Amino acid sequence: MKSILPKIAIFLVLASFFSVIPACDREDRIPYAYVDFVVYLDLPEFTELKTPGNYLYVTGGVSGIILYCEFTDSYKAYERNCPYEPSNANSILDVDSTGLFLVCRNCESKFMLLDGSVINGPTKYPVKQYSTYLENNVLSVYNSY
Repeated sequence: MKSILPKIAIFLVLASFFSVIPACDREDRIPYAYVDFVVYLDLPEFTELKTPGNYLYVTGGVSGIILYCEFTDSYKAYERNCPYEPSNANSILDVDSTGLFLVCRNCESKFMLLDGSVINGPTKYPVKQYSTYLENNVLSVYNSY
């Protein structure tokens, strides 16, 4: 009769290995915030947003939203809460002086303004993006489901 001890040892090693894996992936995530508003681009406070490359900070989301005009008929809406440490009140994204990147005040992670992808820094997640829809100079910003 063969010893059952090697099988128990293998089982214990595998069980401990698989119990550690989920603990390594516990990260702080940006909390859900309901987003559903419209921006009337013909209003004086929003007319500059009609020019490609321009951006505007607006309230909404978790820590505010950055609206970015990619093309005359294409807009991006990014959450200002940094994906690296979203529970830290100082983890806010700003557009840098070049107007090409988003930079976190706290961790100094850097993202492309064009698509929210990570350039460098400690974060491994892109910027959270909200959906946009443009019709007759009315820009709708909302959560994707």
